[in-house]
Amino acid sequence: MLDHLRATKLVTAIALWGRSMGASSSVLQASRDPSLAGLVLDSPFASLEQVALELVTSAPETVPGAPSIPPFLVKTALRVVAG
Repeated sequence: MLDHLRATKLVTAIALWGRSMGASSSVLQASRDPSLAGLVLDSPFASLEQVALELVTSAPETVPGAPSIPPFLVKTALRVVAG
């Protein structure tokens, strides 16, 4: 999305807004992209890894049919996504 906005040449400054997990994702993107003009963060998590682990761990108890995923797979997936 950011590449597309920049390619249009219609946008001069880009700020990201995120709530909860989206706020944490915005922080991750900003750490890789110093050209962002700003961030608006509503209730970001201190640790995206901790939240992901908690969600995955509790899923089999709260979502019928949800698989049990080992924590090391969650951590590996987060590292791949964070790139």
